[in-house]
Amino acid sequence: MGQTGQPRRTISDREIRLTAVVYARLGVVPYLRAHGRLPDRIGGPWNIIPMRLVIEERGTDPELTDDEQLVYEAILREGRLPGGSVVLLDEAEKRSGKKRKRKG
Repeated sequence: MGQTGQPRRTISDREIRLTAVVYARLGVVPYLRAHGRLPDRIGGPWNIIPMRLVIEERGTDPELTDDEQLVYEAILREGRLPGGSVVLLDEAEKRSGKKRKRKG
């Protein structure tokens, strides 16, 4: 597969943990257990829905379940995010050194 042309960015550990929670919610754990690796593709543009639910239910710094920890370790080991990643605005602002303007 070719490159997407998008620049790489640093992903925080919090974003990787949240991504692992989303991937687990999308059902990658049985595949990971059977094949020892993440699937080539996970989800699609609708991944935003489980991400929002995870953040609403567990916040932006969740403690991982055993299954989510398995996914988290696979992400770190493989160094890839086949379903994209969660992007937290406060983390993105820290990386860029910019602050969002508030209305009001």
